Amino acid sequence: MAFVNERKQTLPMEAQTDRGMFDVIPGRKGFVDLRPLEDDKTVLKNPHKGWFWHYIDNGFKAGAYRDRNLSEDFIDTFPGMNHLYLRFDWSDVEKEEGVYDFGFLDEIMDRWSKRGYTFSLRACAYESSPLMEFATPKYVFEKGAVCYKLEGHSIQPDYGDPYFLERLELFMAELGKKYNSDPRIELIDVGTYGTWGEGHTVEGDGVIYPLDVVKKHFLLHLKYFPDKFVVSNDDHIIGRMAHGQAEVEDMLSFCEAHGLGLQDDSICCDGYSTDMGYDTMRAPWAFQRLAKYAPSVIEFAHYTYIRPYYDCYYRDGFTIIEALKNSKATFAGFHGYPDSWLKNERYLTEYCANRLGYWFFVPYAIAANEMYATAHNALTVCFENRGWARPYWKFDIRVCVSGKSFEKVIPVEGDLRRLDSGDSEEFLVDLDLRGVPAGEYDVCVGVFEGDKPVKLAMKECVRKENGFYKITEVTVKEPVI
Repeated sequence: MAFVNERKQTLPMEAQTDRGMFDVIPGRKGFVDLRPLEDDKTVLKNPHKGWFWHYIDNGFKAGAYRDRNLSEDFIDTFPGMNHLYLRFDWSDVEKEEGVYDFGFLDEIMDRWSKRGYTFSLRACAYESSPLMEFATPKYVFEKGAVCYKLEGHSIQPDYGDPYFLERLELFMAELGKKYNSDPRIELIDVGTYGTWGEGHTVEGDGVIYPLDVVKKHFLLHLKYFPDKFVVSNDDHIIGRMAHGQAEVEDMLSFCEAHGLGLQDDSICCDGYSTDMGYDTMRAPWAFQRLAKYAPSVIEFAHYTYIRPYYDCYYRDGFTIIEALKNSKATFAGFHGYPDSWLKNERYLTEYCANRLGYWFFVPYAIAANEMYATAHNALTVCFENRGWARPYWKFDIRVCVSGKSFEKVIPVEGDLRRLDSGDSEEFLVDLDLRGVPAGEYDVCVGVFEGDKPVKLAMKECVRKENGFYKITEVTVKEPVI
């Protein structure tokens, strides 16, 4: 059976194959089958998706996981590494009352952003370790905020204390002033309530604080980070179960109404592995619901804790894949050192890197062989999202008509954020070719965030230096009078 198409095929030699047949080509005039150009193996490093590294974990005073001398060059080899996760304590920044020092955060961000990395933030008010006795600045308690000295642990604030909340708001205002407008910040998660900022009080006072108290912490983050995605921990929601299903729904509806994303810090933990499903998640349904509005973030338990001690829960990484897929994850990270992880988990890392968040394919286009140098020429380009989530940031689609001595870039109307996992959509492009000299041209398509290209799942042989991908050729003629 011959490979038949009404449209002449202009595939480069590198894209041709004799190893199999594609299914029947739709009988649409001008149909250009681009499936031979697909590349679902190369790992694409793209904005606002992928893996993150816990560069600060458990506050500045704890060395993990930045105490190993890992070079920027090594991290650049980590497939799909998107950003560094900076989890610090309030007292790390407010060294004394009203004195805010962001120098250490700035040092990290200046160093790593030069290599294209972004950052997410969590500011905590309580750590369980006595090594970090005052995650909340000491003066807050000295001036009357209620706190609890927990045996074998550190000082926990009463999360609803009025003076604690008053000083917390001043801190959040400074944090927002500093980083809300910083384009290097991907998101901030609500960390000022609960042990390690995880939205629960395990290794704390064990109290489930009233809903209105927890919501105050959320509202402070939303108030001072209006231009960033704000993320809730799943414990903020599921932890209400002890007070009844109504409180769970109340908190989930609150998050939904404010457009919050969701994060889980405990995939593959042994406790959840025995009681929950294959993915070890307590609330995949909550992730599915909130993923309509903001990114989902999945974090795994400490790698040296999971392996080799709990291989039966880790399942060679299949547990992780299920969790990422079921949560519609955009970002994934793990407690541990990137070199140890990558040594054992390279193929898992590569597999997940592309599927985290969006993953754009261009399976076909529809275009005439000949077009005219007039205002209206029809081109249809189909985009398909094979990632686990939709894109949450706005990207621009552009078409480039390129010849030997002339090039024209044409913006495309449409919003790729509509494409959820598994969705595809045809974008109709009205090509304005006025001013284009008669001749032979490559028709290329590209996706961009500002001037930065977004890589598509297409073979390198059709990728141009300017970030566009050739999809067909066209002859431009002078208009017929």
